[in-house]
Amino acid sequence: MITEHINVLRKELEKHQNPVIGKNMAAYLKNRFDCYGIKSPVRNEIQKKWINQLKSSEVNHWDLIYSLWDQKQREYQYIAIDYTKKIPKKDIHIDDYKYLEELITTKSWWETVDSLASNYVGRYFQKFPEQIDPIITRWRNSDNFWLNRTCLIFQLKYKDAVDFELLKSLIVQYQAVDEFFIQKAIGWSLRQYSKFNPEGVKQFVDEIGLKGLAKREASKYLS
Repeated sequence: MITEHINVLRKELEKHQNPVIGKNMAAYLKNRFDCYGIKSPVRNEIQKKWINQLKSSEVNHWDLIYSLWDQKQREYQYIAIDYTKKIPKKDIHIDDYKYLEELITTKSWWETVDSLASNYVGRYFQKFPEQIDPIITRWRNSDNFWLNRTCLIFQLKYKDAVDFELLKSLIVQYQAVDEFFIQKAIGWSLRQYSKFNPEGVKQFVDEIGLKGLAKREASKYLS
């Protein structure tokens, strides 16, 4: 049944593909992925109709997401992520971290990792806060820097409920890591939290002697 659903989606996407735009999209992604060349507004309309049709089908949402993830064109991964955003809180389960970890570490690039981290991963830990310590401990010490980045940014939408002590400990751990996506995430996480605790962020930035890209990003909203 899932194959049939994917085939329906594929036919619709192929109707709207644009090789010129697809080439430009692929170049923007450093040619890591093939793209149909479908811009977001058109893709959103296609996936909206397709997801609505799924409501009458009893499909396992993780099987469906994995099937989308396995497809060649990048648009399928975007649709998979948008589909996860529609999964209600009651259907988020404690074992979901296993699926999330696989998605974060497969076909990884900033746009998919960031969307997963700041949405489903963030919601998952809000529902199961007892999972933060064991899972984040493993992810923060992983050799996969996308998992490391996820640790830094999963609280982006927590507003003033951010666990600042956890965030600070992660930043101290990664402060000397010479990886653009880690330094950017350090600054991004602090910049976002500075909207709610500017004094705390400023004190921390000064205290640890944050430098370079991370400091520039972190300081954007600080006087």
